[in-house]
Amino acid sequence: MRRLLQYAGSLLLVILIVIGVRMFCAGSYRISTGAMEKTLQKGDCVLVNKMHSPSNPGHNRIVLYQSPLRRDAGADVLFLGRCAGMPGDTLRIAGDGYRVNGRLLPGFPTPEQTFRIQKDIKGPLLDALKQLQIPYRSVAEDDRSLILRLTAGEEKRIRENLPQIVKIEPVPEAPDSGYAFVIPFSGYVCRPDLITLSFYLEAIRHETGGKADVHDGKLFVDGKETASYLFRQHYYWMWSDSAPAAVDSRHLGLIPESAVVGNVWFCWYSRDRHRIFKRID
Repeated sequence: MRRLLQYAGSLLLVILIVIGVRMFCAGSYRISTGAMEKTLQKGDCVLVNKMHSPSNPGHNRIVLYQSPLRRDAGADVLFLGRCAGMPGDTLRIAGDGYRVNGRLLPGFPTPEQTFRIQKDIKGPLLDALKQLQIPYRSVAEDDRSLILRLTAGEEKRIRENLPQIVKIEPVPEAPDSGYAFVIPFSGYVCRPDLITLSFYLEAIRHETGGKADVHDGKLFVDGKETASYLFRQHYYWMWSDSAPAAVDSRHLGLIPESAVVGNVWFCWYSRDRHRIFKRID
């Protein structure tokens, strides 16, 4: 009987160790997306390093992360992307693409443009954006118009989904126009304007339990106007190798540290035998 109890105790200890390793140290995942086709293929099985450190996630590393959007909070929605922007980095979006600390990100499609849309279709528009998983990047609105940022592909999909929309007019931008913002880190104080609010708002809502909103271009937290906001978490900007077809921070926004699972370490199974046990950098 004693030997049986010792065996059961040893087995329980092994199970607890395995569970602990999988929860906090490393985990195996099967790739089900083509977001990183140049490095990982659908069907590949990878080992993910979950032990967070200054280099996990790290610049240019492939990262597994959860959707930060509140609508996805009740589902196990995981995405794969490359960490293009770290906390404290400056992201600039202009006509020539996306730049992190002055470095142009390769392979990115044309960035968002500003469009003016008639306000009387705001309800159907918001429904269409939700259905198409396009973020509502509101810049401003008045009595007659909504002004928001869309990529060319997103604008085309909206037109196809809502043929009753008569006017989606591009707003002319100066050749040197563009905007930049700092990727937030814990302790960073932002004083958001109309542009940066479109990037920061979802993160602020995440941190305040949905108690943040924008009215007339001003930030309100828990019903009170706020001229500045102190971030509590580190955030990251993720992008995909297959940018035109994949979901990344252009759609999900800033990725909080709490949503990061970890760096992809190596591929332990693939239909391509040359990929097996290949380290992923």
